[in-house]
Amino acid sequence: MAVAYKDLLDPANLTRIENYALMAKAAVEGFLSGMHRSVYHGFGTEFLQYRNYVPGEDLKSLDWKVYAKRNELVTKVFQEETSMNCYFVVDASASHEYRGERAAVTKLRYACMVAACLAYLATRQGDNIALFAYQDSIVEALEPGHRNSQLLRFLQVLTRLKPEGQANHEKLLESITHRMRSRGLVVYLSDMLEAENILPRQLENLRFQHCDCLALQILDPDEKDLPHGYPVRYIDSESGREVTTFADTVRESYEKSMNQFLNDLKTGFSHAQVEYTPLLTTHHLGHALGQYLHKREAIN
Repeated sequence: MAVAYKDLLDPANLTRIENYALMAKAAVEGFLSGMHRSVYHGFGTEFLQYRNYVPGEDLKSLDWKVYAKRNELVTKVFQEETSMNCYFVVDASASHEYRGERAAVTKLRYACMVAACLAYLATRQGDNIALFAYQDSIVEALEPGHRNSQLLRFLQVLTRLKPEGQANHEKLLESITHRMRSRGLVVYLSDMLEAENILPRQLENLRFQHCDCLALQILDPDEKDLPHGYPVRYIDSESGREVTTFADTVRESYEKSMNQFLNDLKTGFSHAQVEYTPLLTTHHLGHALGQYLHKREAIN
């Protein structure tokens, strides 16, 4: 069962489902069914009170600890929590077109798969969802909305995204901040390349708009370790700059710089009190779904 659960969330398998709605439903429902029931039970609700058990009610609601102590059958009563806005921000710049030899999807495709699954989960829990995709400026904007029709619009926007241009993180975050007028959660998806000194400070500002933030960094495995053992021409997809070299000759210095970059991001986000999770495009989507559930439950 565990093997089938992981296979279901493998991006190499999920990318075969072209329809985002079907893909998200398959991934999320499979993920939830694979979780221990007690982990997921009660998410989106808040404990209100106890009442006497009525024969015929679902036994899952019984508090067995109270029964063990008092020999009384009592039921936990929950009240639904107020829904909130979930803002998804997707970096669709040209660098997200990259797909290495070990990955089944590009970085943008992976980011869209994650966004689709989290939006499906948020809608399932009664939250409003919104989407902003950007390059040099905002290229797609979907204001907060609820119900299945909003989810379909959300997924249609993801389908239209093409990786192009340079990412202007500051311009994007400044332009969307004023749109966040109520309590919410921002799910930010980007490779964050060369932005370790910008993004922590910018995302920290969202907290002044009463928004928590989950920063998901999307990288291809090749970007971490330069696996090539032959001459390679590297092209910066955003600036067009080219470098031809043997990966073996620069790997050590490259990995040192990459590790420094990742450490700087981690430190910056920690100081900004922004939850940061690095993801590789070969990681199954359970990593992102688990982080989202953890963050969403912490806000309640």
